[in-house]
Amino acid sequence: MPKIKRIVPMLVLVAMLSSLTFALACGSETIVRETVVVEKEVVKEVEVIKEVEVEKEVEVVKEVEVEKVVEKEVAVEVTPTPVPLGYQDVPRNRTLIMAGLGGEHPGAFTDIENFNAHTGGLSRSGLYQAGSEGLFYFNMLTGELIPWMATDYTYDDDYGGVTVNIRDGVEWSDGTPFTAHDVAFTLNMANTNDKTDRHGAVAQWTKEASAIDDLTVYIEFLGPSPRYVWDLLIFRADIGVPWIPKHIFEDQEDVSTFTHYDPAKGWPVVTGPYRLVHTDVEKKIWDRREDWWGAKIGFHDLPQVERLIFLPGMNEITMAQLLITNEIDMAFSLTVPNYKAVVAQNPNMTSHYYGEAPFGYEDWWPVGLGLNTKRPPFDNKNVRWAISYSINREEVIEFGFGGGQIVQQLPWPYYAPMQKYHDEVADLLETYDTSEYSPEKSAALMEGEGYTRDGDGFWVKDGERVKIHIVTFPQHPSTTPAAPVVTQNLRRNGFDASFSTPTDFIDQIFQGHADGFIWGHGSMVDPEPVLKGYRCELVTEGDTGFIAYPGFYRWCNEEFDSYVEQMTALPEDSPGVLEPYRKAMEIWLPELPDIPLTSTIITLPMNTTYWEEDSWPHDDNQYIHEGFWHRTGLHIFLNLEPVE
Repeated sequence: MPKIKRIVPMLVLVAMLSSLTFALACGSETIVRETVVVEKEVVKEVEVIKEVEVEKEVEVVKEVEVEKVVEKEVAVEVTPTPVPLGYQDVPRNRTLIMAGLGGEHPGAFTDIENFNAHTGGLSRSGLYQAGSEGLFYFNMLTGELIPWMATDYTYDDDYGGVTVNIRDGVEWSDGTPFTAHDVAFTLNMANTNDKTDRHGAVAQWTKEASAIDDLTVYIEFLGPSPRYVWDLLIFRADIGVPWIPKHIFEDQEDVSTFTHYDPAKGWPVVTGPYRLVHTDVEKKIWDRREDWWGAKIGFHDLPQVERLIFLPGMNEITMAQLLITNEIDMAFSLTVPNYKAVVAQNPNMTSHYYGEAPFGYEDWWPVGLGLNTKRPPFDNKNVRWAISYSINREEVIEFGFGGGQIVQQLPWPYYAPMQKYHDEVADLLETYDTSEYSPEKSAALMEGEGYTRDGDGFWVKDGERVKIHIVTFPQHPSTTPAAPVVTQNLRRNGFDASFSTPTDFIDQIFQGHADGFIWGHGSMVDPEPVLKGYRCELVTEGDTGFIAYPGFYRWCNEEFDSYVEQMTALPEDSPGVLEPYRKAMEIWLPELPDIPLTSTIITLPMNTTYWEEDSWPHDDNQYIHEGFWHRTGLHIFLNLEPVE
């Protein structure tokens, strides 16, 4: 029995940034606000209970007492609060302030004194982007590989190992050279210590890493591993092994519990152009290192951003208010209506498409409607196609995302390196158009399978309705808004659909309790990582039972598996991947075990009050994507130019 609640009037309390953050960012200021409770009032709460089967509404009215609040501006003199390790005043147009951090740790940081990248539970608040650096970076929008602390690599002819050449002159922040010994130590530590965070990924393929000399490391694999560098050694999104200083970590009794935090010793020791100067529950602050190796050897200029302030996850309304008042420069992330509301009050905001639809950058996580294909009737491909034809993706984008997405035909993004895979199956998509909305085709397929509509218009067979309960994230900008619109589309076209956003939704998917789920797919350079999620080895016997990620779909086709195995046996950028990919898709598309819906467009506002608009990432200047919480966030900090 669905329930809809309305509270009249709606009161929104907006939490403001603490005065301490202003002091750290701006020096002395007279700019804070406080929220004051002035009175209480009685309002009416109206609960509308709608019974679908009888189409009857009943309103229950009751009086509730709520606090009525008003905001007033109060002038308060804010003075800088000292922080450890040589705090200095930094101008606001040299201070980059970021909030949200990909959504983790809402309201407060929990990893206050932990800066060991190989322990679990770390937030993306500077260590990965400002302190750590990659041997290589990958620009997922353009497909560019950016050599950084390494210059190049060479696989053995049989892909049994790889030789990586380290750039001469790279240093840790304590002046110790960064060498092949650090790389070998990090990989061997992760390989043998099963308590560390990346043990599984490293141990899957690594036999041993050896430093041939200071600038050459050789990594021997357990077997042919043509994707080893791509999977482990390249910084992209949240992927890539972070390197640790051997001269510090080798002396620790248990690396898995070592925090690598001691301001008196200059810890954490890093290679990046920023050093940690402050950490608490409210903020993490990193200041520019004048002795960064990149500038010392002429590899790259020092960043013009002198200070980075990372604020934890917070609700959208709070972030919107802080953007309007120029108190933050970037936020993860806003819905399109909230982005438009911010721009209406602060025209200094820009976005990836300069404020035009689809506004943000395309993330590597296209979204689809997955089904438990071991559960009837979702084990029938014609039913799956009927469900796909019932979804108007343009409506999902308009009503769910305010126009801030694009239709997705395949479960991988439209990046430059991925375009050839879209082109390869363009002819197949003319026959198997996964984006087509056709109630007529949907009805024909259902009738062909022996279904008829009951008195309420829902499909039935042998007295059983086709029920679909969909679960997804309680709060995720690329999935949660789609759920009610997809559900309504399905109901309109005869499927008795419903949705929920339970806190245990991942467990429901893993254990097979969900009929359907809205979920994303991760791929940047070829479709192999996504296609591996449909392998038979991930499928349980029945429609329930714990299943390994990413085998949510419980679909199995052994011929399909053979083609995916051929893809896995080749490097991610090999032209030879196209042929087995084509064969795999000739099976996948007619079967449609996973229904594509929309892209994931991250609407990330960028403030031009203190930073030149042309120095932010845009669609015509895609030097990196603007995900400041990702490992590639360093390249934003290195490219931003202040407004003078």
